[in-house]
Amino acid sequence: MASTSGYKVFAYALHILCTLLALVLISFGIYILVSYDTNEVGCWTAYAYIGIGAAAIIIFLWGYLSAWREHVCCTVTFITVLCVVIIIQLAVLFVLTKGENTAASNLANSLETTWEEELNSPGAMSLYENWFQCCGRGSPQDYIVNERLPPATCFRDHDKSKSENLIHRGCRIEFENYWRHLLSIFNIMGWLLVAVELILSFVSCGLCNSIRNDHRRSYY
Repeated sequence: MASTSGYKVFAYALHILCTLLALVLISFGIYILVSYDTNEVGCWTAYAYIGIGAAAIIIFLWGYLSAWREHVCCTVTFITVLCVVIIIQLAVLFVLTKGENTAASNLANSLETTWEEELNSPGAMSLYENWFQCCGRGSPQDYIVNERLPPATCFRDHDKSKSENLIHRGCRIEFENYWRHLLSIFNIMGWLLVAVELILSFVSCGLCNSIRNDHRRSYY
């Protein structure tokens, strides 16, 4: 059987790993809120990542102090609350994973605002067109129907001298794919966080039992 000190070292390592994952999820949620003009679905998605990470960090601080003080009652309470948090996180992650496509579509709506700006102030779409190597909202045809020629950012290497250099991919679908890829990555990180939390709950049970045994032996 592992010693109390061995359980504590393992528990501390898991706490650190979980905290790092939680901070990454919180940062991603803040990135969504700060960087883009999101609608209700986009905001809910951002707050969901922030909530998962924040709940984890709060409970991890509690668990760290419980392990440091070697307090059986606090450790048992930590394990109980951690299990409740894990259940809530699983429910939220299930919704996030199942709704990846919907969330990506809603987060990509910020490009619509940029396209409206492009119609009034040419050049607004250049950031997306350079970033994703795309053209217009849905295709170069968007410029043509608005009585404008596709700008240089719609051509490979900005070379407008050859018609074959024209990029036919629209920015809307590329931006949506970008969000779909990001959401997939951070959902995986969320599932990884829950997996590590489950391991931590078992290690904490072992630590609690070891502390209890140490206390019993101290009476003799």
